[in-house]
Amino acid sequence: MQEKWVFKSENIKKAKDFRSALSCVLEEKKNELEIFLSLYTKLDGALAENIQLIEPLTSANLKSGNVSLGFNKSYYNACLNINETDLENIKLSYDFKPEEGQLILSGPDIPEREPDDL
Repeated sequence: MQEKWVFKSENIKKAKDFRSALSCVLEEKKNELEIFLSLYTKLDGALAENIQLIEPLTSANLKSGNVSLGFNKSYYNACLNINETDLENIKLSYDFKPEEGQLILSGPDIPEREPDDL
């Protein structure tokens, strides 16, 4: 399973570089980004919150590459009162298309379990 999410915004079109486009997504599209990362945490019964940039960007080509984001896992279970304070991280690949006002994030490829044989 590899999830992909396309973030669209006029502010991404106005962004001069990837860094400003990413900060726009982290501010404007925070809820969408949390939903996207929660697709990877749902197997643990958690949601992703408080997303932040972990690694500073050092790539010379800022149209595509990888970025590491950190987040907290929030568990919503009436029986368990779990609150993790440690930051989880995830490495995402991105395609930055300023002319179209798009920032496309792709998560890691996690193999799905095959059905059991009877």
